[in-house]
Amino acid sequence: MIWDNENIRGLRLRLGWSQSDLARRLKMNSARVGQIEMGLEELDTETAQSLELLSRLADTLAAEMTRHPQVDSEVSGR
Repeated sequence: MIWDNENIRGLRLRLGWSQSDLARRLKMNSARVGQIEMGLEELDTETAQSLELLSRLADTLAAEMTRHPQVDSEVSGR
């Protein structure tokens, strides 16, 4: 995937994370995430790879919840 500002923001929102949440997982400050999301800063290779991994994990978790709807009901019941 090409990680442009819209794709990064979309992944972050899909995960339900704030800019601070994403920044912590990417080992950067939230101001930099904001700059990247506004298209004012380029991604380095390591960050792009981390985003790719996060995206694959999110896809895997979403697929698991679709295959096992009881997981969703158990999580909702807490």
